[in-house]
Amino acid sequence: MENTNIYVLKLQGGKYYVGKSTDVIGRYQQHLSGKGSAWTNKYKPISLLECKSDVSPFEEDKVVKEYMSKYGIENVRGGTYTQMTLDAVQMEALNREMRGGTDACHECGQKGHFAKYCPNKNTVSKVSFKKRYDEVSYDDTDESEEYDDEWECEYCDRTFTTAFGCGVHEKSCKEKNGVRYTNQKSKSSGTCYTCGRAGHYSPDCYASTHKDGYEL
Repeated sequence: MENTNIYVLKLQGGKYYVGKSTDVIGRYQQHLSGKGSAWTNKYKPISLLECKSDVSPFEEDKVVKEYMSKYGIENVRGGTYTQMTLDAVQMEALNREMRGGTDACHECGQKGHFAKYCPNKNTVSKVSFKKRYDEVSYDDTDESEEYDDEWECEYCDRTFTTAFGCGVHEKSCKEKNGVRYTNQKSKSSGTCYTCGRAGHYSPDCYASTHKDGYEL
């Protein structure tokens, strides 16, 4: 896989966009003219804030999440997360990953203890995460909710309450253990969050355009 360049645009309204291109200046001009992405078409570019040259394309999502952690999920788009509004499954996965990345409790989002020993476990609802991470597209205040479905990692037997969260974990788990996906059936029936097309998931997407026509 060839290396690329990762760039960050500062946009109007306190928004940011992270992208990758072999021609950063040319791509920046596309964003300025309103032909870059739906996000930069709504929030006009102010400046080219940062550029990382000759890096792995996988660096893009890393930078996206770093900016989301710093400025808020609702203020950053790019990489796998190009939709104007992220769905509840994506938000849950991002919130969990960011809590894990900052060594915060997976239950309440606070630091200083692990989820297993969370003193707030029986009182915290997902609404509290809405206040902490802002834009969440769902509201769940039922503390007694039980999930009907459960997804299990193919490589380590860890379980998740959403298919997307399990998929994100399986990718890192697969890379960590040096194994490849074998469940081609589930892969062929999935829908990519990056380009909107069926048949693959976003970590394996190399599309340059969304199914609706705009460039990624």
